[in-house]
Amino acid sequence: MELSAIEFFFTFLAISIVIGMIAVLGGVGGGVVFTPLMMGFTPIDSFIIRGTGLLVAMAGSLIAARPFLNRGLANIRLLLLAGVPYAIFAVIGALLAGYIQETAGETGEAIIRLSLGILIIGIAALIFFGGRKVEYPEIKNVDSITERLALATSYYEQSLGKVVYYKVKRAPVGILIFCFVGLVSGLFGLGAGWAMVPTLNLAMLAPLKVAAASSKVLIGIGDTAAVWPYMKDGAIFALFAVPCVIGMVIGTIIGAKIMIKIKAGFVRWLIIAVMAGAGIKLILDGVSRLGSS
Repeated sequence: MELSAIEFFFTFLAISIVIGMIAVLGGVGGGVVFTPLMMGFTPIDSFIIRGTGLLVAMAGSLIAARPFLNRGLANIRLLLLAGVPYAIFAVIGALLAGYIQETAGETGEAIIRLSLGILIIGIAALIFFGGRKVEYPEIKNVDSITERLALATSYYEQSLGKVVYYKVKRAPVGILIFCFVGLVSGLFGLGAGWAMVPTLNLAMLAPLKVAAASSKVLIGIGDTAAVWPYMKDGAIFALFAVPCVIGMVIGTIIGAKIMIKIKAGFVRWLIIAVMAGAGIKLILDGVSRLGSS
């Protein structure tokens, strides 16, 4: 059944609102739910979906960035250190996506779907096992490179009623991880909060709240850059992108208000199930396309 332009617009607006709500309640970025679901269960070209996925992730991050920056939760020096490699490699990933789209044909599409399916199941497993999180990591020794970068700073923690001074470490390791995360984000059209928060909190030992806030701002920096190659190659289709971005923003706002009143444990399990299902569907699609190519 074919939809009219108005029906198409409002259908994807409604779907995106629901995805935005579920993503917030489950504690993950909208892009990491939006892209695999749209690729796995709609007939829309995956290149368009991946470009729109970056727009979706970017929109949510830019909305959250201002209060995080105003309150000093997002570490500016840390943002510069991580944002440069993340943005550069996100653009490289987006350019690679365009190259695959133009040259690899059905085989390239199959490999993208298969790889994304495996990645999404991996992310679902990461959410399921819920790696350890440290609210205020203790750092005894800081390596010389990180010390020279002067990344130590402070912020006012309202829950404690005092200024929290903190340091980070392992800056070279963090830079390498952000290069990889940027490449994945640009290639597959995903937000990267699922990887950034553990990197900042567990690898570089930033406080959990600083890691979450900095992650949101970083997604806005990197994905804003990465979306341009998709735009250049015609992947941003307004009739699809506009309702999806608006819907995700509305869903994020609604979900944030609902989160205050409910326990989100059930939604977390729902997201794990949805992402696992989408991942399996993408793997099956990829294998099928490889077999027929």
